[in-house]
Amino acid sequence: MGFESSCDETAVALVERGDGRDRVVCERVKSQVDLHARFGGVVPEIASRTHYESIDLLTSTVLQETGTRIEDVNLLSVTTGPGLIGSLLIALSFAKGLAFRTGIPLVGVDHVAAHIEAAFIGHPEIEFPLLAMVVSGGHTTLFRLESRFELQPLASTRDDAAGEVMDKVARHLGLGYPGGPIMDQLFDPAREREFGFSVPRMSDGSADFSFSGYKAAALRLVRTHGIQPGDSRITGLVSSLLASMVDYLVQSLLDAVERHPVSGIVVAGGVSRNSLLRRRLAETFQKKEIPFFLPRPEFCTDNASMIAWLGYETFKAFPEADYSPGYLNAYSRSSFSRRGPR
Repeated sequence: MGFESSCDETAVALVERGDGRDRVVCERVKSQVDLHARFGGVVPEIASRTHYESIDLLTSTVLQETGTRIEDVNLLSVTTGPGLIGSLLIALSFAKGLAFRTGIPLVGVDHVAAHIEAAFIGHPEIEFPLLAMVVSGGHTTLFRLESRFELQPLASTRDDAAGEVMDKVARHLGLGYPGGPIMDQLFDPAREREFGFSVPRMSDGSADFSFSGYKAAALRLVRTHGIQPGDSRITGLVSSLLASMVDYLVQSLLDAVERHPVSGIVVAGGVSRNSLLRRRLAETFQKKEIPFFLPRPEFCTDNASMIAWLGYETFKAFPEADYSPGYLNAYSRSSFSRRGPR
């Protein structure tokens, strides 16, 4: 059983692993989009309170709908970070309480690593070494993986994440929240070059990402052209912005493949659900004949299935580790210097 509460979705999932029965049995998610929409972004206090109100009900619902007793669960997995500390502590405290009460082993799971693992839910054939890009509202990071538990960060954003820019631009244009899905719906391929955007380049030659320039350029174009909410030119602006950001992400992956030959590529995280990005990635890497994998759309955004999936892999890889709940704690930032449990 997996638990996720790192930001603004509360999720509980039950999965079956091993003996040829790898499947997601049931997942229930409490989305908070409506609660945060009027603020144009996540309000941490509201997120934490809603997790607190939802986690027990979601767990009971998953158990009841699958006819499972908590005593029949063999392993618990919970997100320990990165994320909003107040939010993380809700699912973490709940899972620790279950573990203390039942004696079921508890695995702490890194949220970013779990996003990469989400691709394995539908694609068990993925082979290592692997390039993996996690692109979302909070993260834009590129890794090389020798195994599930050997992650080498190659590049990360120095300012805003890709999804964060979409949210902020959409809010400024009066389009609503979250910005990514709205831009996806507005995208018009006939208008993707209507406005010009420069591709970011690091002055020090680094492979790191930078997306704040996209935000600044979009807002400057709005002022220069006098674009107001409801203006027909918004579709052209959004289409041009989205196309440029997607081209930037795809080219960054192509550059990384040249420097770091691998057996496959994974792109995961909430922004990997974007239809233009999925299409451009598929077209690019099919031509390159490089195995390329995306999570199923329902596993791109924050979910508990990926937490349970990676928890099982951790337990299988480190069977002698200490899975008592006492040592687990939440953290706001990932550290990939070492993987695996205590």
